[in-house]
Amino acid sequence: MKFEFSLDSPIYLQIAGVLEDAIISGELPPGSRLPSVRELAALSRTNPNTVQKALQVLQDKQLIYTRRTSGKFVCEQLNGVH
Repeated sequence: MKFEFSLDSPIYLQIAGVLEDAIISGELPPGSRLPSVRELAALSRTNPNTVQKALQVLQDKQLIYTRRTSGKFVCEQLNGVH
């Protein structure tokens, strides 16, 4: 995953877009565990709160889910994603 940001949209939406592309392309396959919020913040050189907001967007789209104490995972069934 490569994070390059532009000024035309909020950074959290751009992070969500990069992660969504990784899910759709299979780079992050169904059932796989996502890097932690802190790891993603370090990779994207952003604040952990920004990453958390991006992950919430993906969760709202039902692309990822949270397992308590285990982290965030890519959904097995990607509804409405082609």
